[in-house]
Amino acid sequence: MTEFIRTGIPAGILALGLVTGVAFGFVIFKSGASRYENILKMLLLKDFTILKFMMTAVMVASVGIFLFDSVIYIAPVQLVRLVAGGLIFGVGFALAGYCPGTVMVALGEGKRDAVYGVMGGILAAAVFAHLYPVLEKPLINPLNYGALTIGSLLGSNLIGLIVLLVVFGGATVVLQKIK
Repeated sequence: MTEFIRTGIPAGILALGLVTGVAFGFVIFKSGASRYENILKMLLLKDFTILKFMMTAVMVASVGIFLFDSVIYIAPVQLVRLVAGGLIFGVGFALAGYCPGTVMVALGEGKRDAVYGVMGGILAAAVFAHLYPVLEKPLINPLNYGALTIGSLLGSNLIGLIVLLVVFGGATVVLQKIK
């Protein structure tokens, strides 16, 4: 990945990202994961369809990451930044009813409220980029654990993948029984 930072990302990888992104957006649309009422049902623990969909997506993506790991950048685990970002994400998710992926799908569907979500995301990214030098010392540097993965914690990426697939696959089966 560091080579891509120095030389630029090859067009083939950018095209692959575009194709897989559009395909995933289509799947999000068809699954109903961009509909506020479905998201609300999941958050109220009344319908686990979206949760099962997302766990399945994580399992599929994890297999892809395992197979093509030279293309994947693993961001460092910076605990303060993750908690702060998670809180901001949670507030935005609660207010808009969208996450970054579903808001793009909703925008593609022509939902007007998605425009505000996309604009808010762009504005937040711009503010963060502008304030990064000020935030780096208190939010980025403390509790920096480096690039951690399940595989690095278990000593093997294959074992990490298997653990993730068993846990998420098992949870999906249990959720299917609960409905």
